Amino acid sequence: MAKEVYLICPVRNASAGQRREMDRYVERLEKAGVSVHYPPRDVDQTDDGVGLELNTIHREAMLQCREVHVFWDPASRGSHFDLGMAMMLRASRDLPVVLASKIESTKKRSYGNIVRAIAEPSRLTPPEGAR
Repeated sequence: MAKEVYLICPVRNASAGQRREMDRYVERLEKAGVSVHYPPRDVDQTDDGVGLELNTIHREAMLQCREVHVFWDPASRGSHFDLGMAMMLRASRDLPVVLASKIESTKKRSYGNIVRAIAEPSRLTPPEGAR
């Protein structure tokens, strides 16, 4: 089943605090009737030795969504990969990218600055307090 939102977020090295915050964000969206592809919950994270199968599953999920929300952690390498896929979809079909967490700007180039620059208000309008 296609999801309305794909959440880019840390998985493998997410802290307990990050996980709680992401869980609450997803819960608020889903209580408002928005279906969410939430990687730590929706995809078996078992290491296939390469990561190709896992990234293929995430690519297919992102292709089906209407928006990408980003809970940014610059230390998450998987999030960098997912952000590249989101940028391609944003360019090819105007896929909205929405901030799901606060991202501090940096004085130098950074992926966080890129996320901030391309993010826009949600077309699905997350419920109050979801960000």
